[in-house]
Parts: sequence; C-alpha cells; structure tokens
Amino acid sequence: MSNAISFDLPLGQIVIPNDRTRALDPVWAEALGAMMEAQGQINPITVRKIKEGAYKLVSGLHRHAGAMHNGATTIKCTFSTATTDAEARIEEVMENLGRNELNALDRCHHLYELKKAYEEAYPEAKHGGDRKSEKIKTSKVRFDPEDEPAQVFGFVKATADQIGLSESVIQKAVKIWTGLSTESRFRLAGTDYASKQSELKLLSSQTHTLQGRLLDLILDDDPRYASVQDALDWITKRQVTSDRDRRFSALITGISKLADPDFDRLIIECEERVIATLKRQGRL
Repeated sequence: MSNAISFDLPLGQIVIPNDRTRALDPVWAEALGAMMEAQGQINPITVRKIKEGAYKLVSGLHRHAGAMHNGATTIKCTFSTATTDAEARIEEVMENLGRNELNALDRCHHLYELKKAYEEAYPEAKHGGDRKSEKIKTSKVRFDPEDEPAQVFGFVKATADQIGLSESVIQKAVKIWTGLSTESRFRLAGTDYASKQSELKLLSSQTHTLQGRLLDLILDDDPRYASVQDALDWITKRQVTSDRDRRFSALITGISKLADPDFDRLIIECEERVIATLKRQGRL
C-alpha cells in the first residue's frame, strides 16, 4: 500500500509502545478529541503492521487518545515507511519537532533521541557514510570536540531544514539533555524552567549533585531564588539577595518611614496576627 492512502483501523488493534519520546498530555488529548468530534479527523495517525490484525503506533499518540476519549471505535491511519524501530523513532521525533509544540526541555530530549535513532538506523552516516546514497543524504553536525571528539551526527537535511533545525541548535540541545541527570530531567518536567533553555543550559553544566541542590532552591514551594544563576551564586557564597529578601527589605524600609499615627493604624489592623506572633516568640 502507498503510505499516502488512508484507511480506518479499529482502535483495539493499535498497540502503543511504552518508550514513546513524548508523554501523553491528557488535557491536550481531551481538547484534541473535542476538535476531532467537531471537525472530523484531519490528519491520520501513522502505524506499522506487526502481524495480521495488529499494528504499532508510530505517530499520533494524542489523536489516538482523543479518539478513545470520544468513544470512537476506529481511527484514520496511514502506513509508516519505517522498516525498523529506529526508523520509526526518527519518524515519530520528526513529526513532534515539526509540530512545534515542544518546550525547551522536550526539544532537547527529542533532538537527543533523533541523534540516537538516526545513528542506529544508519550507522554508516555516523562517521560520514556513503555520500552517494539517495537514502542517506546527510549533513555532518560535529559536537563539542572536547566532550565528544569522535562523534558525528548525520541527519536528513531536507527534513531538518523543513522544521528549522540548525547545527548549533542540535549541538546545544543534545549537550543540555546529556548534561542533565535523570533526576533533574524528571524534576524539571512541567515547571516553568522546562521552557527556559538558558536556565537548562546553565543547570546542565553543573555536576549532578550540584544540580540537585540548585533544584531544591529554585523549585521549593516558596522559592528564595528566581533563577539558576541566583541559586548558584548563593551556593558559591556570593550571597546574592533573593527576591523574597529584597521584597522584605523594601517592606521594612516602607514601614520604618511611617508616621506614628499611620504605624499605630497598621498595628491595630494586624492586631490579631501581631499578638499571635508575640505569643509564638514567648513575649506574651
């Protein structure tokens, strides 16, 4: 069959791999399901045939989940051109990158997976490869020579250009992902820092032990520091003033400038809390 021809498959015949690059976002899946119910399914999911009556999902996890949420029994599909698991991973990653819905942390993860899958699928491309091959038209992307002197990453240039990849983007993303500890990746997921590549870059350049200490400071329920750099400065004894300390200092300065009648009014307004504080301190 041509991969351009779409067909309907029973949802029950589609197997979801456990090692998906992108985790399912239930909220987005439900929203997508609502759009599919209103407009119909515009883009088919992509599958590979495992055996008669069984297919493995390659791309379209959220569309699949949206259809399930709607109570559908079938979903529109096309066949993947992948012949191996590595090629299927490339297809999955490329689609996710092309949709441009990834935050900085997810993008680093996807580009790392793209590098790993491409080198597994086309080992000859890892070290330059067959430059005449029509299947492997690659562009060499060299990584930091001090960190990875022997590594060369080939990628399908035409596809990479379509989704706006560049040599420097791939270099930085892979270096960030490999620099972060497994625990750091887990703790960062779902936070504001996952969308800030500059913060991820600085954090990834620290030792794994130091990463843990920094995350303790910036991911606390009431964090004292608003950036990795501020937390790092404090740990390294530069004693940067935290946002909370700055706010408290400004408050004290403002209160100290109050005239006595205004100060008396403030204390009366906060009388219950003032008394409770004095009791906690053993002064009443």
